[in-house]
Parts: sequence; structure tokens; C-alpha cells
Amino acid sequence: MIDPDLLLEAYRTARDDLLAERSAAGHWIGELSNSALSTATAASAMSVVLREAGGEHPQADRLRRLAARAVDWLAGQQNPDGGWGDTDKSLSNLATTMLVRAAFHLAGAADGHAGLLARAENYVESQGGVPGLRRRYGKDKTFAVPILTNCALAGLVAWREVAPLPFEMACLPHWLLGAVRLPVVSYAIPALVAIGQARYFHRPPCNPIAWLVRRLSINKSLAVLRRMQPASGGYLEAAPLSGFVVMSLASIGRARHPVVDDGLRFLVDSVRPDGSWPIDTNLATWVTTL
Repeated sequence: MIDPDLLLEAYRTARDDLLAERSAAGHWIGELSNSALSTATAASAMSVVLREAGGEHPQADRLRRLAARAVDWLAGQQNPDGGWGDTDKSLSNLATTMLVRAAFHLAGAADGHAGLLARAENYVESQGGVPGLRRRYGKDKTFAVPILTNCALAGLVAWREVAPLPFEMACLPHWLLGAVRLPVVSYAIPALVAIGQARYFHRPPCNPIAWLVRRLSINKSLAVLRRMQPASGGYLEAAPLSGFVVMSLASIGRARHPVVDDGLRFLVDSVRPDGSWPIDTNLATWVTTL
């Protein structure tokens, strides 16, 4: 039988330790790992905005500094095999390595990191390149299409390698979406709209009916995208999804669209002191509830 006094002492020790971990605001922080995946997409998003808006963007200098710091952080995170993993504690994988490689090119840092990118290219080839990426994700386009879109914006793959997305489906009533077989998971509808429109713009469909339907759906689907954007500006409070939305819309002449402006605000607000972004939003609410 456990001594009640010992149990009470253990309880008080645990309680005091937990209370000592509270932040000054009175809650607990659940900080996730730094992420090469998140950092690469954030840097790419900022770089595409800078490319399209140039020095006319009101935050041009700040975005340029953040993208440069992100690239510096990424340069120090390459694994010995030439690749990058999702976090700074992860093994290399093809998807993240392709995103990081694209970020270097979009940020104009490729020439200054030629050796690093050569090792990354060898790793990508060893994993099968674009066909290998498609094999990894199969029929699910939730991840493969955004990754290839990022690479296409960097000039590393042709737009024909990026599968078109039926962004017009986002205009359907919400209750009907569950009955429609979407090419992406439901939480990725922001990517469906933004990336779908980017693919439509950069490589229009040959089918005249598909071209017309999507043409007529542009503004309405953008309105859906805007309604889905939370007050923070970040979709799912995550840098990767938000970054894909920002870079896609910026690439089609919408670098100053409200969705892009608020998405950039989220990315700027969520950068860490070392120039990286977390793998996902911090778990303060979840940890505090526990």
C-alpha cells in the first residue's frame, strides 16, 4: 500500500514544478521543433512576393532580411547525406529537400551555395526525383502538388509536372463538399484554391470547358479563400500551408491581395529568433488544457 503522505508529497512536487513552468502571461508554452520544411516554404513565399512586387512592397526590406536569414539557417541544417528532414531532428526526406532547394533558388542564393545544392541534387536524384515524389504520395495530391508548385515557381520543374487542381470545387456549398471526391484533404482547401489558380494561370487547361469553368470561378473561389483565413492570417496556424497560399497567389499578380498581405503578416509574426519557423503552431492551448 502506498503511503498517503508520500503520494501527497509527490503531488505537491509535480504541482510546484508545473506552476514554475508557466509563462509570464499565466499559461504554458508547447514549443515545437524548428522546421526546414516550414522555413523553406516561408522563405519561398517571401521571395516570390519580392520577385513579383519588387521594391514597391511596403515590407520589401524586412522580407528580404527574413528570407536571407532563413536561407542561412537552412544552410546550417543540411544532413550528411545532402538532404533535409521536416525538423532539425529529423532524417532526410525527398519532399523537404526539394522545398529547401527551391527556397535557395527563389531567394537568389543558389550561386553562393553551389556545393550545398550539388549535394542536395544528388540526394534528390538518389530518391527518384519527381517520379519518386509521386510514388511517395500516390493519388493524394495534398502534398505532391504544393511541393511541385514551389519547385515550378523556382524554375526547377516544368509546370506540366504540376497536376491541375479543380479550384472551382471550393465554390460548392459547404454541405456538398463532403459528397465530392476532392483531390486534396478537406483542410487543404486553401491550397486547392491558391495552387489551383496558379497552375491555371501558368499552364491553362486545353479543354475549353474546363478553362471557362475555372475562369468564371476565380473571384468566387478567392472570396471563399478569404473567408477561410483566420484573424492571425495563417491557415491552420501553420507556415507551410500559409506559405504555399502566399507564393501561389503572388505568382499570378496578386502580391498585394488581402490574403497575401495577411498571410505574410502571419509568417513575419511567427518567425523564431534564429530565423527559422516551427514545424507547426505552438501547442500552448493544448498543453495548458492538460
